[in-house]
Amino acid sequence: FLYREVLGVDLPWLDGLKYPKGQPRLPEVLSQDETRAVLAATKGTPGLVLALLYGTGMRMMEALRLRVKDLDLPRRTIT
Repeated sequence: FLYREVLGVDLPWLDGLKYPKGQPRLPEVLSQDETRAVLAATKGTPGLVLALLYGTGMRMMEALRLRVKDLDLPRRTIT
């Protein structure tokens, strides 16, 4: 794309290039017992963050960027 569309340089030897297709992978998930064990074994701030991630489905950076003003404590929600 860069050479052809941006720089205007044609590279004909790239036309027949085939890209490898990766095998689709099923995600590996923890069982309920494994999840309980991990949550029980994790204490302090890491445990709180882990419980937040697991309980809300947040991504890591979403959780780390939370601010106090993002919490609606009376409604018990995160905005």
